Amino acid sequence: MRTSTPARAPLPRRLVAWAGPLLLAAALLVTQTPTAATAATAADAATVSDLGVAGEGGDVVARNRKVFVAAGDRIVVASTDGKVVGTIPGLSGAVALASPEDGRKVYAALRGSNEVIEIDSTTLAISRRIDLTAYPCPSSLAQEYDRLWIGFGCGGAGGGGVLGLVTSAATPTLVRVGPATTGAPLVAVAGNTLVAGESGVSPATVKVYDISTTPPTSSGEIRGEANGLPALRDLALAEHGATALSALHDTRRFDAWDTAALTRGRAYDDNGFGDQGVPVTVGASPNDAYVVGGWNSQAGDAAELVVYDATTSEVIYTAAHQGKTVVAGSVAFYGTVTFAVLKEPGTGRMHLWRLPPSPYHSSTLTLTAPAKVTTLQESAFTGRVTLSSGLPPGVQTLELYRWLPDGTSRPFEEVTTAADGTYRFTDTPPSTGAYKYQVYWPGNSWFRGSGSSVTVTVGPYEPTLTVTGPATGHVGTRLAFSGTFGADGITFPRTTITVSLRVVGPDGAVTSKSVAKLVPTPDGTFSFSDTPAAAGEHTYTVDLAGNSDVGPARTTHVVAVR
Repeated sequence: MRTSTPARAPLPRRLVAWAGPLLLAAALLVTQTPTAATAATAADAATVSDLGVAGEGGDVVARNRKVFVAAGDRIVVASTDGKVVGTIPGLSGAVALASPEDGRKVYAALRGSNEVIEIDSTTLAISRRIDLTAYPCPSSLAQEYDRLWIGFGCGGAGGGGVLGLVTSAATPTLVRVGPATTGAPLVAVAGNTLVAGESGVSPATVKVYDISTTPPTSSGEIRGEANGLPALRDLALAEHGATALSALHDTRRFDAWDTAALTRGRAYDDNGFGDQGVPVTVGASPNDAYVVGGWNSQAGDAAELVVYDATTSEVIYTAAHQGKTVVAGSVAFYGTVTFAVLKEPGTGRMHLWRLPPSPYHSSTLTLTAPAKVTTLQESAFTGRVTLSSGLPPGVQTLELYRWLPDGTSRPFEEVTTAADGTYRFTDTPPSTGAYKYQVYWPGNSWFRGSGSSVTVTVGPYEPTLTVTGPATGHVGTRLAFSGTFGADGITFPRTTITVSLRVVGPDGAVTSKSVAKLVPTPDGTFSFSDTPAAAGEHTYTVDLAGNSDVGPARTTHVVAVR
């Protein structure tokens, strides 16, 4: 494995090695201690792995934690970190690959033996062979769910075209789509849209089909200007089929086409080779937020992968390599990783090019604690996930970690954001002390995750002691009182309440006594009674002793006794 070497000095606005900080929020009531930005590491760099094989092919599919590379007489299988883990040998002209989203099967077009093989992505065994003798030289594949589309043709006039078949059928029926061609068309599929166009033919046309009908219905052709398109090198679809992406030989750019209006939209044209750059491969990220384009130098001795913001066309990431060229049609995605294949000029030896797993855009996550947090009482924490692109992140799942004052962790929780990225969670600390809260968003395919933490000093619950009882009474008649010091729903630890009485008689004489010492119920309620022995102003003083988790409190209640 070798780290790729830049072919030129990068543009200042490009990110070549991304390292994002894990943002830690200020601690409440303690000194602010944000962490520093993480330094760039080797994992942030693009890597190139020798696949140990030379020849035709170079198409890539990444499924089931494996990367499959078509290599002529075999398919090389690598791990997602670029290490070769196996091969599928004995093939004839393996040039194209496809796989459904679930990744259980991988399909390979064998141009030499005129067949498509089905491969178990776990065992790497060939589980089925589909004979294409009547449709020779299958050279390109595209798949959406269980429908596989094949571009075939050996170069004879009228001997090529597009086939469709259902892979779940025991004996698939081969259905022709569109007119005959000379060579094998490139095919791409997404949603209900299929596009097909012959590679290397100038002027080129891209045919668009609606595959929601059986058989597929023609939606028209993408032709560009009056004289048609330059020779087509690669073709892809984005936005569930609403946008077609093309790599055209003489345009020095990648074009985005509206597949309904059949018109050109934006272009992605900034590359490190300037006017000497040749666009050869293009693909859309799984969430359609980015376009990844592969360029070769006109001299054929250097390659570059460029990541563009799909909406603005801004270049936000680039990786360059000298001494090799990127293979047309070899851009593939697996989660947060982008792959392509490089070949050595002359020998044709293949190398797997892997962009770093860190996404191209960053995110920030904030966490704000309430101004005061006390034991036993629910407190609300708030925050927000913000993307560097400025777009709303949509509903996301956050990871919430909490620690008690003694450092032991509390149960893990998940927190769901609103579509705008805002979130809220509550907590009820069981005791006083310093509590740490940490929220983390793991990110997604194109945005690096971020986190934030806050340490909160939790004080004792501040009770509001209330007593209810009669305002007047009579000597010898029992008086009943009740009270509470808590809010609904709180369960309190054991504490005590003492009640004392001060009596001021009609003649001004003052007497005092202890009335009761009691333990409130867990919900904070209590009751007591007293039978007055003399007339006068009776003042009952109620004291809550409190403890480490509940603060003390006092209140009085006056009864006029006759």
